[in-house]
Amino acid sequence: MIESSIQFSYSEDDFIFETSPDKNSLFDQYLKTNWETKMQNGCFRYQLGDLQTKDLQGKYNFIVQLNIKRAIERRTPQLVSDIIMPFDKDKFHFGKVNEKEVLFMIQPQHWFESKPESNKEIYKHALIINVSPLEFGHSLLIPCIDKFCPQVLNFDAIRLAVEMMLISSDSYFRLGFNSLGAYASVNHLHFHAYYLKYRLYLESAPVVQLEDRCYIVTSFPSEGFAFEVIKKEDILEVIRSAMILIEFLVEKRIPHNIFLTRGSRFSPSEKENSGIPSVRLYVWAREAYYGTKNDLSFNVAVCELAGHIPIKDKRSFENIDEANIAAKLKEACHSTFVSIKDKVKKLYK
Repeated sequence: MIESSIQFSYSEDDFIFETSPDKNSLFDQYLKTNWETKMQNGCFRYQLGDLQTKDLQGKYNFIVQLNIKRAIERRTPQLVSDIIMPFDKDKFHFGKVNEKEVLFMIQPQHWFESKPESNKEIYKHALIINVSPLEFGHSLLIPCIDKFCPQVLNFDAIRLAVEMMLISSDSYFRLGFNSLGAYASVNHLHFHAYYLKYRLYLESAPVVQLEDRCYIVTSFPSEGFAFEVIKKEDILEVIRSAMILIEFLVEKRIPHNIFLTRGSRFSPSEKENSGIPSVRLYVWAREAYYGTKNDLSFNVAVCELAGHIPIKDKRSFENIDEANIAAKLKEACHSTFVSIKDKVKKLYK
């Protein structure tokens, strides 16, 4: 089992609710410094360099990046046939990575402080580099790495992801999750984490309340569900609310993607200052995809659904336009969203 001599501990007192671009918390400093050191030391499969990027600046503000090396050098994805599959220790999992790929272990102090002494648990959450990065800081967050959980979300995993957003003060920090059948490459519970120094439409997309804490976004081609965290007291309730939807999707065997980003509040407040005051959590139910990742231009996984489009080849990068991207995003989500929206509404009544 991988270990690291570097431990990063945090508590609720470290949560940051007003952020700005490129502002570094202690967590950001740890992540960026260690990640850059590993890039300089050749721990990745390629040097990321400055990615050729264009902001399509249309209605949806898609951010398109050319990343040929990732398409060539990434690990071969595991074949899957269902969104729930048992963990297989004989296949690749993140407990097998080289120690040099480990950034640090993450210890949320308040998780076990609130438990009785007899029931305290040491959580071994790991942050490792993605050896085939798509952007600066691209890492993998592995909740409870020693428990060998399959790629199915649980309460603690979502909590860890939300809290990681809150200990970063850089509003460019993002987190994403792909279920099996939604372009997850490895059946070992993990999130993608990275920095994207461009504004996304979804940071301020208008939403409509569906029921209780569950909202919907229909103004973007990838229609889906949304939740927000705006204060410390909301965190656990928002996670419980999101888990109602996620457990429904898992039960119905509906593949899904989840994206966390800083953004504006769903309901603008006069109290907002110049900072970015909320964490937005998007959940997309989508068409199942079981197969190899062989699309010539791009696959519709979590980054793409959020409006960040890594492109695999130069020609596609030069020719792609907003209409083409929007059509692919809508194709992935629209029919599933329409078919379950009313059922999801009933979950919260």
